[in-house]
Amino acid sequence: MLKRFSSWLFLFGSVALGIYTVLHFNFEPDKIFTHFLGPYYVIATVMQYVWPEQSNDFEKGEVLNDWLHNGVLMAITAFQNFFIHTLVALTGSGLLFKYGLLPESMAAHNLPFWAQVTIAYMTFDFMFYVTHRMGHEIDFFWRLHSVHHCAHRLSVLNASRAHPLDLIWRRLVPIFVTFQTGVSQEAFILSGVIGSVLATITHMNVAFSFGPLNYIIGTNEQHRWHHSNKIEEAKNYSVFMLWDHLFGTFVYRPQGQVRPAKMGLFNEHYYPVHAYWGQFFIPWKWKKMKADQLALEAQQAGGPGHATGPAAAAQTTSSPSGSFPRTA
Repeated sequence: MLKRFSSWLFLFGSVALGIYTVLHFNFEPDKIFTHFLGPYYVIATVMQYVWPEQSNDFEKGEVLNDWLHNGVLMAITAFQNFFIHTLVALTGSGLLFKYGLLPESMAAHNLPFWAQVTIAYMTFDFMFYVTHRMGHEIDFFWRLHSVHHCAHRLSVLNASRAHPLDLIWRRLVPIFVTFQTGVSQEAFILSGVIGSVLATITHMNVAFSFGPLNYIIGTNEQHRWHHSNKIEEAKNYSVFMLWDHLFGTFVYRPQGQVRPAKMGLFNEHYYPVHAYWGQFFIPWKWKKMKADQLALEAQQAGGPGHATGPAAAAQTTSSPSGSFPRTA
């Protein structure tokens, strides 16, 4: 009971503190990051050593690789900020309103602020679900997204382990679509902070216990199964689980198991699991890597296995705004 209470207190307390910080500092991204998001990420990282769910046994090259990915994330976030300012300047309330296809009175910024935040969050999360699922089910995008799934465990650091092109397109598309609803920048910023808080929890290596919340929010208890190397377990694409329930991709963890038998990719032979530059060039070396894997499999005994995403088929021939990163 105490464990469940502590888990819920951390989740809801973090969201509430994030909302207070945004309002207190009048939606200024730099101050929000300095006074809340930055310390929040530090606390979330430290908690992994105080209350770990899985032993913090780092593999060779793992820490350096993840720090490099986080450095690239910061650069992409700076580009994202520029994209948002440009998008707002060019489209105003949204293209449909700018060109008169819909009356300006229908733009979301005319609604109460709480409704704008809800629309911004739900729209972004839906597009996050769409692009994330595409990253698993379309081979071209899986070549990029596989980088995020090569980690063997979850941690706050490897939440940002992702190919730069995967980070860019899976951020900019949801941002673009969300702004077409006509929400205000302030609502977008607040929804981004809420989203970042929840998305960070998905990757925390902490022994939380969320119980029935696992059916609503993509907690770390749920997200571990998304990183399973078995395709039937690697579902749960959204942070707000409504979309997974609606589209039949919700998978609850098997009774009595806290994590998958193995997290990562099905076939890791020749895959640069902890090498940043090897992961950077993986989309261009994909065909050769798969051919090498096939050749090796032909020499080894055993039946076919499972993969996360289009890798399953390939083995026969794994913030919304401003300074607020969001990955899963």
